[in-house]
Amino acid sequence: MSTREIHLLHDAAMLAQMIGLDAPCCSHVAMPSSGPAHAFAAFVEGNPLSDGWLIDLEAPSSRLVTYSGTLGDELFGDEPRTWMRTGQERFIAFLDEVEPALHHHRRTLCFRPHHRHVVGDVHAAVKLLRDRAGGPFEILLSPADMLAPSMLETALDHATRMFAHLGSVAAAVLLTDIEVSENTGETGLFRTCRLGEGLLTRTLGEGVLARLLAEHVPPTTPVILLPGSVESQRALIGL
Repeated sequence: MSTREIHLLHDAAMLAQMIGLDAPCCSHVAMPSSGPAHAFAAFVEGNPLSDGWLIDLEAPSSRLVTYSGTLGDELFGDEPRTWMRTGQERFIAFLDEVEPALHHHRRTLCFRPHHRHVVGDVHAAVKLLRDRAGGPFEILLSPADMLAPSMLETALDHATRMFAHLGSVAAAVLLTDIEVSENTGETGLFRTCRLGEGLLTRTLGEGVLARLLAEHVPPTTPVILLPGSVESQRALIGL
């Protein structure tokens, strides 16, 4: 039986209501699927490269997970400037701005790569960790977020590269699935669903995620899943 920790990504508004809080201070909280309850990570919504992005220091974890952001008007809009020099400079300025406060408050900012954002692929994630080594910045390996629809046919090659380069250095692995929505053709975005309920696991093939996890991710690195059908999801990844 694997000893790898499994966390479930709970809706923070629902948790806040359960414990009598008026409003949540984050969007989601990753908590253990079993054992003593504690917050492994607090997921923060919004675009860090916009002027209105803020962190609530009352978040229940010192690890704060956020997207790296975009220069677009919408969080997942298709804005080419994001990957150009302008976007890179804005991201560097953001890192320089928040790093002293993160150190002061003993917080870690864990970036969730997305193919529409400044940290959108393996190269950008590795570069961030190399350039900011020793700083309060981490990477969440989230393969489904890094896949654009145009990449689905070669998803196995992309997933293998993601795990090979980021599996050993990621703070955690978020494993979700993807499905086509009524707007995918227009937006170029998949919809997120539970592992095993979408296109990614079917495209990769049986046992592939379990193998990539075992080969490239240390057993001390936790896995985060969406709530529901937990045993079925665990079976897909050999846990």
